[in-house]
Amino acid sequence: MQQAAVVPMPDPVLGEKICAYVIAAPGRPAPRLPVLRAHLRARGLAAYKLPDRVEVVASFPLTGLNKVDKKALAARIAERLAGAAAQDRGAA
Repeated sequence: MQQAAVVPMPDPVLGEKICAYVIAAPGRPAPRLPVLRAHLRARGLAAYKLPDRVEVVASFPLTGLNKVDKKALAARIAERLAGAAAQDRGAA
């Protein structure tokens, strides 16, 4: 993994969960969620801080100050989850 950013994502039961956006290192696959969680756990991260989802992206959106735009990432995952929930309701 070359870079990572974590943002909140909506959850109907808990209110929020954690989404990790990752950019894979050149020539390497992005880590899958179980592998990432195991790695972070082995490094001492508390269980409640572990990501619940991994999204792989080619680049991060940036703010005007060239920092990762976490608000844009949070909006992106919220839209994706809302779209998936709408599809699920339509399929039912």
